[in-house]
Amino acid sequence: MLRRKLDRVRLLIRQQGVMRTAIYYIGKKAREKSFLEKVRSYHICSEEMLKVQREDAFSNSPRISIITPLYNTPQRFLEELLVSVKNQTYKNWELCLADGSDEEHEYVGKICKEYAEQDGRVRYRKLEQNLGIVGNTNRCIEHSTGEYIGLLDHDDLLHPSALYEVVVKIQRGADFIYTDELKFRDNIGDSTDIVCKSGFGKDELRSHNYICHFVVFQKRLLEGMERVYRQECEGSQDYDMVLRLTEKAQKIAHIPKLLYYWRVHRGSVSMDLSVKQYAVDAAKRAISDQLFRQEEPGSVSSNLPYQTIYKVDYVRKETPLVMIALWGEGSQQLFLDQTKKILKKTQYRPLEIAVPYPIEKITEFFEMVSFVCVEKKAREGRYEWLNRVSSQTKGEYFVHCNIRCIPETDNWIEELLMFAQRQDVCAVGPQINHKKQRIYFAGGVLDGEKESGIHVLNVGRLQNEEGYEANLKHVKNTTFLSSLCMMLSRRKMLEFSGYRPETGDYGDIDLCLRGREENNWNVWTCFAQMKYEGKEQVYAHWSQKGKFGEIWKEKLSKQDEYYHPFLKQLGKL
Repeated sequence: MLRRKLDRVRLLIRQQGVMRTAIYYIGKKAREKSFLEKVRSYHICSEEMLKVQREDAFSNSPRISIITPLYNTPQRFLEELLVSVKNQTYKNWELCLADGSDEEHEYVGKICKEYAEQDGRVRYRKLEQNLGIVGNTNRCIEHSTGEYIGLLDHDDLLHPSALYEVVVKIQRGADFIYTDELKFRDNIGDSTDIVCKSGFGKDELRSHNYICHFVVFQKRLLEGMERVYRQECEGSQDYDMVLRLTEKAQKIAHIPKLLYYWRVHRGSVSMDLSVKQYAVDAAKRAISDQLFRQEEPGSVSSNLPYQTIYKVDYVRKETPLVMIALWGEGSQQLFLDQTKKILKKTQYRPLEIAVPYPIEKITEFFEMVSFVCVEKKAREGRYEWLNRVSSQTKGEYFVHCNIRCIPETDNWIEELLMFAQRQDVCAVGPQINHKKQRIYFAGGVLDGEKESGIHVLNVGRLQNEEGYEANLKHVKNTTFLSSLCMMLSRRKMLEFSGYRPETGDYGDIDLCLRGREENNWNVWTCFAQMKYEGKEQVYAHWSQKGKFGEIWKEKLSKQDEYYHPFLKQLGKL
């Protein structure tokens, strides 16, 4: 993982009016000037840029209440936090501090009062008793006056332009904003992790709390919540809050910049989860509660050995008929042989198999399997044939699958079906590996800078790799899936009027994009795996955008939310 490769990165924090960061990569790549220039240009604000931000006048300048509960905060950590907030280039903020420290840490109150006297935006409140992180945070929120709430832990730091960047998104209508973060160890080597996050995805958030820090949200989103932070989720209270807030938010925005510095030290959850199992249990409760609220019954478990990566097993609605449409070039004998392989490695029933050749003679060997022959017309393309198959079959759910894709997990249909049954899902696809045990498809994104206009994520990695931030070990949302193997419901196929053959070889991408336009999710899961036995190629057929490029010109010109610009520069996805 990139975090391991960057394990010896050093964070130097200097507070001389403005906090600056410099990132050094120790190793072979550190000697490459281009690499260092990319890192520095991406993660550092110049003095000139900060000056411009301080002088910028927004048409709407909302007050942001930064919420920070205190408890026996080390003096140096507290002072560094206070300075990092005071150094914000955006000025309309207030820092709400609720202090539950004991008598041995009276200096906490003394320091906070001194800062409050110097700057009225610092609002300090001493609590009669320590109420724990949940209770103390709720007390902070109670005496906040801002239109927006920002969450900052008592031992962490903000980049000086953090609030400015947040307000830029607020100007564009965002009511829930989050940023990338940098983790650093204090007194334990000072090494760091750089966490570059994906755009918002409902399924990825249920897989792990990748949003975490820094979060700012409109205060009105708290309306109707009986309790803000919930005691039963202590240990993962922020995760629970993010899950609930994103349910209500109208526009969620991700800022792909390192604006939050998370201090990792002994006793913190990020340092040693093994001693805080209650935090893992609280996270499972938070996810389960969201499933209940959204009437999506399912069970939650850790995807061991990853304690904080979760797998949701949704309750499937009965056992609907699933139609598998097998497309591709090949003889009748090839279709016969490959169909047998697929059925032997597929446990789900009932199935309907659609093929371009008659192969009824194998029906007797497979129970609850019916066959439909839809002969392919002369010069008929893949998507035209798949559209006809959809109208001539009875399946409630469709799997469009290349004839050379063979299951590697016998419950692959069950894993896909539990997502395809959701009302808010357009398409769902598995991890597709190649015969050389390397990943062939693990989700796809748009990349307007490429001639093809697309980028396949993690292609070429070993199929058992973790990926960046273990992104190959959990369910996630992606821009598009591939008809090499993907499932969607008959309902969705009709809703989007099937494939548009005029988009050429981009028909599956086009369908997924239309789903996204209607606020449907496209879901990729590592828990269903297929093996592509065809000749190895790097999607050479995606080369001429043609009509697809015309239709999606505006979309192609923008940064894909699931394709992080910095990781793109480094070639990590």
